[in-house]
Amino acid sequence: PAQLAVMFPLVSTVTELDALLDEVSAIAADLDDAGVDYAVPELGAMVETPASVFLAREFADRLDFLSIGTNDLTQYVMAAARDDDRVASLHDPLHPPVLRAIARTVEAAHEGDAWVGMCGEMAGDPDLTELLVGLGLDELSMSAVTIPDVKAGVRDVDDESAAALSEAALSVETREDARALID
Repeated sequence: PAQLAVMFPLVSTVTELDALLDEVSAIAADLDDAGVDYAVPELGAMVETPASVFLAREFADRLDFLSIGTNDLTQYVMAAARDDDRVASLHDPLHPPVLRAIARTVEAAHEGDAWVGMCGEMAGDPDLTELLVGLGLDELSMSAVTIPDVKAGVRDVDDESAAALSEAALSVETREDARALID
């Protein structure tokens, strides 16, 4: 049977997360009191804001998983709305601050003994699969149409090469330099 998971979106503070976890505990207590048999779901949170990146370790200590929402994270890290043509060039997950936010989140999640996934356009881009594997992502979530290409890319990834690519990408200063590494 499939494991149920509950993921909280746009959590930016430990106080918010603790309140959500208190609600989950209250629901579990109500079910216990009613004698209802239930499975405890995996609990996770979306990492979509700079605040959640900086608190990823605290979140990982309380949760089973984190999921990096790259579309929103890129928007908020770069202060650039996706649908604003004047700043559209800033909405690219290969900008160094976004790559570093992803790396920091993955490291914090693993230190906190949580697994970390990614959703958003970046996760479904077959050209970025090797980079994402090198960054240490445990799961990639994407639209069905990109699954075959990404799955093939994951199978073909050499771990040492992926680690070297991610290390190089984290050291660049510009999006253009990061994109040149990928191309």
